[in-house]
Amino acid sequence: MVLRFSAKGKPASAFKEEVQAFYEATSTRVDYAPLGETLPFVDLHIRPLSGGLCVLEAKSSPYVNRLLGASERDADMLKLGLTLKGRVCSGQAGIRSYTDANVGNAVMLAADKTAFISAAKNSHTLEIAVPRERLAPRLGKLDRALRYGLENSPELRLLRTYVASLLHEEADYEASTEASISSHLYDLLNLLLSGAKEETELAQQRGGRAARLTAIKSDIATNLGNPALSIDWIARRHGIGKRFVRNLFYGENTNFTDYVLGMRLDLACSLLTSPCHDGRSITAIALEAGFGDISWFNRTFRRRFSMTPKEMREKAKSDMGHSQAF
Repeated sequence: MVLRFSAKGKPASAFKEEVQAFYEATSTRVDYAPLGETLPFVDLHIRPLSGGLCVLEAKSSPYVNRLLGASERDADMLKLGLTLKGRVCSGQAGIRSYTDANVGNAVMLAADKTAFISAAKNSHTLEIAVPRERLAPRLGKLDRALRYGLENSPELRLLRTYVASLLHEEADYEASTEASISSHLYDLLNLLLSGAKEETELAQQRGGRAARLTAIKSDIATNLGNPALSIDWIARRHGIGKRFVRNLFYGENTNFTDYVLGMRLDLACSLLTSPCHDGRSITAIALEAGFGDISWFNRTFRRRFSMTPKEMREKAKSDMGHSQAF
């Protein structure tokens, strides 16, 4: 379940009380202060996961947030923050005095020590809270990440894409699915922080592949109407080989071509049955969904849905008319 918290349009004192009350409800002690003269805002999406994990997305006006140290129950937690917009600064008692995280970079904090986080401008960040004991026993980059943060890298981008997809999915996950997701996240964190070859290879085999496939599917969904969309185009954009792309889809008992075709047909069906697109021609909808050959579109559409695009549109209108009558 994705938990939401939003506060805006209130004076600084009332805003501060509301934000601190929310953090306290999540067992986090903070001293939060909005910056600037305009009315502050914050928008949080939080998804707790099995295995002690939690992921968070935050959009906020300028602020200074002092973390006062976690309860004994959460003292083992590590928090990795990824900057998507703005410039987030942080420091931590006994570990480092100051770290600057520009867009694409990340910082890591230990929950058992006092820390501060600040942003002088509007910011957008992702955060992963993870129990230290659940990570691999040897992580060559962990101490460095706590002291100096992490610079933008392919591993960090994979992790960012995977976390963002979890927060944008509103539905609850079944227990088995959530367990797999948590396992993938642990693998990606180990891949990011590990200095041991065997741990890196294991993470690449599991979490790295899952995150890479998530990123590719997201890219496909965004570019369905692009005539350049092909396995070659995707491989170049993601800096991997065509064979690797093929194997990712084979692992899900499908192939790249069938997956893209299915997504395009689903998009065409959605447009055809939407009243918002009632005035558009079937040809225009087929082109938007990425079909350059209208005959091919008609054949594959009928094979998938057991009716022509025209029949699908007429059925949708008829069903809507019946529902309105009642």
